[in-house]
Amino acid sequence: MKRNLLLLISLLTLFGCKSSKPIQQLPQQQESRLMDVAYGKHERQIMDVFLPAKRNKNTPFVLLIHGGAWTMAGKEYIRDYQDTLFQHGIAVVSINHRYADHAAIHYQQMLADIDQALDYCIAHSSEWNTRKDGFTMTGVSSGAHLALLYGYTSSKRIKTIVEFCGPVNLTDTTTLAYSEKVGLKDVIVKMTGHIYESGQPLDISFYKSSPIKHIKDIPVLIVHGTADPVVDFSQSQQLNDSLSNRKIVHELVRIEGAGHDLNMTDKNARKRVYGAAIQWIQQYGH
Repeated sequence: MKRNLLLLISLLTLFGCKSSKPIQQLPQQQESRLMDVAYGKHERQIMDVFLPAKRNKNTPFVLLIHGGAWTMAGKEYIRDYQDTLFQHGIAVVSINHRYADHAAIHYQQMLADIDQALDYCIAHSSEWNTRKDGFTMTGVSSGAHLALLYGYTSSKRIKTIVEFCGPVNLTDTTTLAYSEKVGLKDVIVKMTGHIYESGQPLDISFYKSSPIKHIKDIPVLIVHGTADPVVDFSQSQQLNDSLSNRKIVHELVRIEGAGHDLNMTDKNARKRVYGAAIQWIQQYGH
């Protein structure tokens, strides 16, 4: 398990190689970065709000969710991704959420955190000169799972979703067996709130927490490494096939030979990954 958790941390580090210092909120014609904004009472319910210069109600507005197997890491690990979107004129809020545990925090509570963060953004839309609906969801690894699941199950209008290396089908017993083999069974148990045993029927929570079981007509960009040892590439292929069968706008960007880190240390891979995300958000997030 340690090896795969280290792989997860390596991905998070690659997406967060830059840092940003808080600055005073600026007029609407200037950029503004608001750090550690509390959207709830829990210590994990904070977010960084990056608002580009010359923004308006039509500017794409992204909610970004970090990875970390639902149980660790935070928004600081995806600062590079947030900075890159921001530098291309996209409003982007990067959130922390409560960690999944064996007691009371599972996928429902993490989705509630996302909803509460968006409610905060909506409540401040006039002050920020940003949109009130039609948000873009994006995330990395477990954050990609939450971005998809929220986008598909929320009553709010989500315009598009961009997901990197996310698990999408927790009812796939082959995937569950693989997760157990590589030492990631416990984090799935924490996320769903239920134990699974080989050969035994799955609790309904595995269906309810699987984005692929709740697909809506929302454009989706999928980015995944074909040699990912943490979240098997077959998960993205399943989502791609389901979206194709439903004739929903989508694209699967295959990073050949890449692991869970998407080869982000390679400048060409990094340019391709971020370039695809920016282009997709600018096209479908307006």
